[in-house]
Amino acid sequence: MYQRSYTGPPLAPKLSIITPSLNQGPFIERAITSVLDQGYENLEYVIVDGGSDDETVDVIRRYEDRIDWWVSEPDEGQTDAINKGLERVSGDVVAYLNSDDYYLPGAFDTAIGALERSGARWMSGASIEVDEEDRPLGAGEWIPRHPREYEDLIKGRQWWLLTCWCVPQPSSFWRRDVFEEFGPFRRDMHFAFDAEFMLRLAYAGALPELVTERMSARVTHAQQKSADMEPFYEEIARFREYFAPALTPRERRRMRAIDVLRGTGFFWLRRNVYYPLLRLGGRILDRVPDRVRPPIRHRDRGVTHSHKGPIQF
Repeated sequence: MYQRSYTGPPLAPKLSIITPSLNQGPFIERAITSVLDQGYENLEYVIVDGGSDDETVDVIRRYEDRIDWWVSEPDEGQTDAINKGLERVSGDVVAYLNSDDYYLPGAFDTAIGALERSGARWMSGASIEVDEEDRPLGAGEWIPRHPREYEDLIKGRQWWLLTCWCVPQPSSFWRRDVFEEFGPFRRDMHFAFDAEFMLRLAYAGALPELVTERMSARVTHAQQKSADMEPFYEEIARFREYFAPALTPRERRRMRAIDVLRGTGFFWLRRNVYYPLLRLGGRILDRVPDRVRPPIRHRDRGVTHSHKGPIQF
């Protein structure tokens, strides 16, 4: 265990970053330097390692004079590590960065600027997906969107739950009082805990300020937790129990109606038949001379968003 003292006048809101880690030796140095190289002066950085037996601790020691506190000891998983960090830090704004992801230059200034400009209690920006060699992957860029943009037929907040609305976690920053009011991350969840926390805030009326600037990179590799999505889906299935009580009676009736439509295959047909036909029709009409081509609404082209986001039907 090591703790570094900090002296100097605060030049901006104090920002606390927590990095949970376990055996991410090939990646953690990139995460650490992406925090330290932001040039944010009023920074508090802690690393909570779960007792790694690879090169992780050696990497951390190389930077310990610039890390405010770190520990390497057995814990109960990622949420336990993050919550342990939350108990330790004292920043006005808090975020966590997994040890296999990294921040892009200017991320901290973007986050603090958005919070101060909007007065929002939390914010999120865009995130890119790369492989271990920093090459962009097919999922490309995830741009956060307001939960109301995911409302489909039979409008209402039930869609926030049904689509598992969330925003890019490594590009998300929260004011400290958010955790004081709504509590930490659920210790009984180990995969979808970030989405659960975001929905918890949204249903309480604490919606984020969203920006389109790229703030982080999510690294895809064979050892990452999300390589197997089944545990995520199992935890997401519990969201109805958690959030259905936050819906109005009318929204709960709408959710049951949507369940009926899902059972008929309506959403599958719309996604796999109707929308492709619209796109095909749009491409055909593009070849029709302007003088005879009917007007086309943008939405009729079936435009899709090429980014990873909430679960879609």
